[in-house]
Amino acid sequence: MLSADLAQVVARICTRITPETPARVESLPGGGIRVETDPALEACRRWVGEHRLLRELRLVGWQVGRSGRGDLQIGGWSTVHLAHRAQILSTAAQAMSEAAPTVAMLLLALRDFHRAHPSASVATAGAAAGAAVTAWYQRWPQRLADLEGLDRQADQLVAHVLLQRCEELEQQVLTLSQLHRRITDDAVTCLGDLMPRWGSGGEVSALSAQLMQRAHQRFADELAAVPSIAGRA
Repeated sequence: MLSADLAQVVARICTRITPETPARVESLPGGGIRVETDPALEACRRWVGEHRLLRELRLVGWQVGRSGRGDLQIGGWSTVHLAHRAQILSTAAQAMSEAAPTVAMLLLALRDFHRAHPSASVATAGAAAGAAVTAWYQRWPQRLADLEGLDRQADQLVAHVLLQRCEELEQQVLTLSQLHRRITDDAVTCLGDLMPRWGSGGEVSALSAQLMQRAHQRFADELAAVPSIAGRA
């Protein structure tokens, strides 16, 4: 079943995913939604934008296909796509069960920024690296913000169960995303104390063990306390 506010939700998703590719969203007389990208756009840009939208709209769990004229059309819930959403959420939750990946991602971003901007200060590089990692952990919160107000109910039993599981996993991923943003902020703050200035090189690699240990000491208990349903059958 599709709720009346579906068009508004789809429009929010389109604006977030392809802001450079304007799309027209309209309700279809027989039910469902049609998404039409601007035909005046360069063919390559339009193709890329449409495929990004197709992937993101299916990730919500909807049936999404193409009409004969090439527009995207959204129908009801798809058990295949809902199962895929649950799997992706479960994988995300498992990946965020430890602090180490976040610290490693931050150090990699820090090293890349310094290589591109060798004259930048540690504070500038740390802020840029922290912003990049934080943006990564904003993906699911932004996706869920898009769905605010959407009635996610299904008459079909399998779809109903999958929707419930997705909502449970979403709450877990939201909690973990917030926690990993705190881990990122803490590591960036710590950078100034551990490495107040760039030296002869190799500092970023030397920081790894110290930041990993600090993150484990400060956040391991909180990570372990997040209720986990990712592995539940």
